[in-house]
Amino acid sequence: MNIERLAQVSDFMQRYVETGKTAGIQALVFHRGQEVFFDQVGYRDLETKTPMEEDTIFRIYSMTKAITSVCLMSLLEEGHFQLDDPVEWWIPEMSDLLVYGEGGKLDVLTQAVTFRHLLTHTAGFTYGFEPDTHPIEKQYADLWRVDGPPKHLPDLIRDVLKIPLLFQPGSQWNYSVATDICGYLVELISGQTLAEFMQQRIFDPLGMADTSFVVSRKDAHRLATLYGYKQGQAIEILSRADDLPYVDHTEGNEPRLYSGGAGLVSTARDYLKFARMLLNGGVMNEYRVLGRKTVEWMTQNHLDASLLPLANNGIVTQRLKSYGFGLGFCINLDAAKAGTLGSTGDFGWGGMADTYCWIDPQEQLIGILMQQFIPSLYHGGRRSFRNAVYQALT
Repeated sequence: MNIERLAQVSDFMQRYVETGKTAGIQALVFHRGQEVFFDQVGYRDLETKTPMEEDTIFRIYSMTKAITSVCLMSLLEEGHFQLDDPVEWWIPEMSDLLVYGEGGKLDVLTQAVTFRHLLTHTAGFTYGFEPDTHPIEKQYADLWRVDGPPKHLPDLIRDVLKIPLLFQPGSQWNYSVATDICGYLVELISGQTLAEFMQQRIFDPLGMADTSFVVSRKDAHRLATLYGYKQGQAIEILSRADDLPYVDHTEGNEPRLYSGGAGLVSTARDYLKFARMLLNGGVMNEYRVLGRKTVEWMTQNHLDASLLPLANNGIVTQRLKSYGFGLGFCINLDAAKAGTLGSTGDFGWGGMADTYCWIDPQEQLIGILMQQFIPSLYHGGRRSFRNAVYQALT
């Protein structure tokens, strides 16, 4: 790694802050066994001019999905289920799901939803991000808009299962709430809450002290303010620490919803520990989270060519057939056609506030980008980050 050329990462970060694309940004690069780059530019709160610092805590949103997927696969290793088992064996309500068919006709399932469908986002669930595009999308959007305190995870799953699927399981790919169902399965199978399972199996052994579903009051000042785009204004405040369920304002008060799809907060160096475990084939500091072959299985493409291109590859806005999906990760299938520098076989995923992590086994490389700006991919920072890192390889 040419350290002088790696300085281009800092240059790109500085440009993003100076042009108002983000309030503050942080980046970390790990290569061949060592951290070779760490820098931050801008502010974690613009109004108070609080600078971005090394210990800043970020809402990682969908970067939670990778951790939840690892948790579920660790239970597969123990023999609790097989990848193509029907999920209804654990959640009986799954057998009653209906499917939105032609002309709005509700069809019965032609096959059961499996664990593989959930992990690969081919089960037929969705998120409701585009409520004007489909009646099912609107039903999901209405679900999230319900007033009142957040639901418990079982309540959320119960409500989701009342909504018809977008398509028959396995027939399409659609990014969805499926990983929250994976988190619920972790709870059902293990007998622990998802938070307890993650703490015991991943966070404590890997030393991820700043990764959790909740931020303590003493650490609330470290949580970066969340910003977003507003027409006519580069960025506006969407939420401060005090506005969020992440912060534990009352002793013993825990979040009611442990979202396996989007609920965690973390720091760049905390998430690096998780990423290093995956790069090392499931082991970190002599603690094995997953077997090597399990990690290999998770980081291979599990989608047929007929299901490509993905509607969301987590890196570029274009729909490119060069990206597939494994068991919790987007997979680079063809580096020449991927729209960004990289390697065939590199994998990763990002979060709604434009946080991002990718892992490249071929180059023994990890890149982590942290900021708090919604919507993700609006400014293309993930691509700029990847290109700035890869151009520094010698």
